Amino acid sequence: MPDNVIARRVFKIDGRDAECRFFKPDEDRGSFFCRYEIDWPEGVKSKRAGGVDEVQALLLGMMTAHTDLLAARNMDGRVVEWLDERSLGLPVTPTVRDWDPDNNI
Repeated sequence: MPDNVIARRVFKIDGRDAECRFFKPDEDRGSFFCRYEIDWPEGVKSKRAGGVDEVQALLLGMMTAHTDLLAARNMDGRVVEWLDERSLGLPVTPTVRDWDPDNNI
């Protein structure tokens, strides 16, 4: 795992392994930003989420990645699973909580 990757999780997207990587939040002009990448079947996509400190940036990065994965399932009709379950086990934003009703995080 590269030094700046602090966590990763492998999901299944349409039956294929898809790794999601979270990078150490970086400070930029008083805010912190956590970059994440998802290995979609059609290629790697990278985004970042910002917060007031490293913890908030990481949590918001996880929530944003979770929303991306849930949107692929609920809006694009993709099959997205973790450990052969529909719940992806990441923090979820209140606006899409009903997309992952079995999530206990």
